Amino acid sequence: MNKTQNAIFSLFLSLGLIPLAGCLESISNANGDTDKPANAASKTESSQPQSPAVKPVRAHVMTPISREVVDYEEFTGRIMAFDEVDVRAQVSGTLLKCLFKEQGQMNINPQTGKPESDNANTKLTLREGDEVKEGQLLFEIDSDVYDTLLASAKGELEVLEARRKRLENVKARAEKLRPGGAISDEDYDEALFNLQECDAEIATAKAKIRQAEINVNYTKIYAPIDGYLCESEISIGNLIQANSTSLVKIVKVDPVFIFINIDEATVQRLKKIADKRKEANPNAELVQEIEFRLSGDEGFIHKARIDYLTPTLEQSSGTRFIRAVCENPKTASGARLFQPGMTAHIRINITEKYETLLVPEETLGTNQATRFVYVLNEKNIPEMRTVELGPLQEDNMRVIRKGLNAGERIVKDNLLRIRLDRPVEPIND
Repeated sequence: MNKTQNAIFSLFLSLGLIPLAGCLESISNANGDTDKPANAASKTESSQPQSPAVKPVRAHVMTPISREVVDYEEFTGRIMAFDEVDVRAQVSGTLLKCLFKEQGQMNINPQTGKPESDNANTKLTLREGDEVKEGQLLFEIDSDVYDTLLASAKGELEVLEARRKRLENVKARAEKLRPGGAISDEDYDEALFNLQECDAEIATAKAKIRQAEINVNYTKIYAPIDGYLCESEISIGNLIQANSTSLVKIVKVDPVFIFINIDEATVQRLKKIADKRKEANPNAELVQEIEFRLSGDEGFIHKARIDYLTPTLEQSSGTRFIRAVCENPKTASGARLFQPGMTAHIRINITEKYETLLVPEETLGTNQATRFVYVLNEKNIPEMRTVELGPLQEDNMRVIRKGLNAGERIVKDNLLRIRLDRPVEPIND
């Protein structure tokens, strides 16, 4: 071969070796000779991170409680005095004594007719703010004028009674003389008329005596009701005007009233309860009891009885006025438990007792405007279950109206760590 032929042969040979090398590589791979690629793949796989296993959330789990409850509505009311009397004098005169104020007590000297100090004979057993009983003496007014009028009225009666005796004698003589004609009918009628006129004057004199006695009694002013003495602005020596001057106020606080305004819907619910009770038992007691507490009380521990309900609704507010009455016992210190003006937090039952499910308030979550609980399935995976709530009970248990069944397991605590794709590990109490 010449040089030209050798060059052409080398070219074709080189062109044929390329596919041959590819075929040899393919054959080598088919026979399992894959050391190099396998090593590369294992290195790639070992370089990727492994995802860790999901760890469950530990939480206490419980089932809903079933028991009887009563639905109620809560209101705010005001405790008021059962009665309040503004004590005023019924006669005019100078105030001599006030038996519950540290002031100079006075008396009228019978010789001079002038008031003088009487502190030595006056012992104060009362103070402003103390409780008094009905009929207890509180004030004394100068009674000299009324004593004089009483004595004058009695004197007039004695004169009239003496005159009547004389007129009785005249009438007796006229009756003896009349049959014989020794006295005219006109004289007889006059004697009879004079006696009758005297009887009328005697009756008037007795009425004056009674009036004078009443005025004398009115100079001593007694407590008209049981209650507590308020602050008195009157002072010893002041001139008291009949039926005008206010001496003191007495407030009766046993029992006390509780004033409440309730909405129309609650009124209708109360009416339905009353109707059901009446249908079940025509002799049933329809007086509704309320429960209430003061600001410092734990729970609704006090009870009162509704004794008045306004027959109409207040148009401006759409509410109805309710008045309840409650006994007001004394505490260990002697003070009354309830004071007028206190705020009462009131609870009124609006249904009869019924069976329902309850869960603790802390098991409830909030999702915008809805409330929910976490319910666990058989694999302890939580489900967010929307529920309809009823009233909260005193033991912090919440009534569940809809959304939950008896026996279902709910998450009790650790709610912030609960995830819907993460199992829960129940903790046994």
